[in-house]
Amino acid sequence: MKTYAVENDMEVDLGRLTAQPMDTEAYVQAHRSLVIPCHDVFAGYNGGILLVRRLSFPAGGILWPLGGRVSRGMDMGASLKEKVQNESGLELEDITELGHARTFFSTDPFGHGRGVDTINFVYFAKARGSLNLDRLHAEPTVVLPGEYEQKHRGRLHPYVRDFMELALPFLNK
Repeated sequence: MKTYAVENDMEVDLGRLTAQPMDTEAYVQAHRSLVIPCHDVFAGYNGGILLVRRLSFPAGGILWPLGGRVSRGMDMGASLKEKVQNESGLELEDITELGHARTFFSTDPFGHGRGVDTINFVYFAKARGSLNLDRLHAEPTVVLPGEYEQKHRGRLHPYVRDFMELALPFLNK
């Protein structure tokens, strides 16, 4: 993704754009009304693509890539690296953009009843380090290329399936 941090021919100080997390009540209100920008990574790990089972909504209980909401005031790569480090303890390198998507869910993590609407920037990257999932993720699953078609493809959410098929060829690069 191209990033433009320029206004009136001057560089924008991204440090001024970072912010503390919103208080829960304000975030729930925003969440029920706005499209949420997210980034996900199909991480090459131990010879396959790492997926994890989400323990919260949306996409609760299903295999999903690491990632989530984009952090304010950070470029996309730095935000994604920070998110993945916090979720899994892994470090990313060689981040490659795969594409973007829009996802809609009936469920939401706050019970406001309005579902979730996200725009997703999707990447492949190599993941390094010792896997240590946070409390919102479980059952790490490394999908090996030779097992994808028969063992996993038919069970994956269409978003995950479509981007898995774009990510798998990057394992050999």
